[in-house]
Amino acid sequence: MAKRSGSSSEGKKAQTALPGSLGESLDEIGFQPLGRRITVEKQTARHPRTSTDWAVPVIEFFRFTLPRAPNGNWEHLFIAAHEVACQALAMLGQATVIDGGAKPVSDPVLPAILPRWDDIATAVVWAAGQSGLLRYRRRGRTGLGKGSSRLPRANIRAGYGCPPAYLGVEAVPAVQSLGLISDLGWTAAAETILWRDDPYEAGMNFAKDKRFIEALDVAQTSVPEEIAAEIRDIAAMPASEAAGLVNFARRYARHDATKQEALFFCKTEVAACCLHCSRNDGGWATDGSPRSNANAPCFSS
Repeated sequence: MAKRSGSSSEGKKAQTALPGSLGESLDEIGFQPLGRRITVEKQTARHPRTSTDWAVPVIEFFRFTLPRAPNGNWEHLFIAAHEVACQALAMLGQATVIDGGAKPVSDPVLPAILPRWDDIATAVVWAAGQSGLLRYRRRGRTGLGKGSSRLPRANIRAGYGCPPAYLGVEAVPAVQSLGLISDLGWTAAAETILWRDDPYEAGMNFAKDKRFIEALDVAQTSVPEEIAAEIRDIAAMPASEAAGLVNFARRYARHDATKQEALFFCKTEVAACCLHCSRNDGGWATDGSPRSNANAPCFSS
């Protein structure tokens, strides 16, 4: 375990992170401090149900996972998870969104009102999955056995409808600070976040969940006109386009994907509008900001 050096020249003893603490997780991945403080303005968050202590671990996670250009900018490479991470860094006062990614600001300051916790949590889950740091397992399988030697063993227990999963140590501080895992298992708060990721391994079937049905009823009766127009446009998609989308999913979901798994991978954009733009407890996000991907979380405070 790495030691934390004391800053005094009088030879103070090195401090050791407590077992199971955030400090130990950071030590294990060789975390190095930024060398500067992240300024936090007075907090007036609208959704105080979760501590805002997640902000710094989340920022460091995005900084670690996003591809970096030679000039120091973050690149999204037109990958949805990276695009969302760039947007999240901007909403957290760390960057400005530019063509192709995000540019770090010289004097980062967390906003007085942070983005919604569930949007940030979704962005972290997506980024972890894209980076190979979050790998779901089917129930009853941990990644061991014939043909699974390349799959890391699950280290997050199933719970609250969430499947077992492997979570890389680099992602642990951010995911844990968001309250999605505790004692190496998923928490109740993780369930609806994973709805927005919809891993086919989970078989979550949230469409029959009372909470989802109630939220869907509210969404249907309060859908903003601009979202309704987008849905009508998607609904008019020619059959040939829809077939091409399914074929794309079958090619790229996984090399051995079944037709059913490909259809899970290729979630319809209409469902994405309802699931990702309208939250269980917050209604529709109508901040007017453009979204390059219909599945992307809608960041608003």
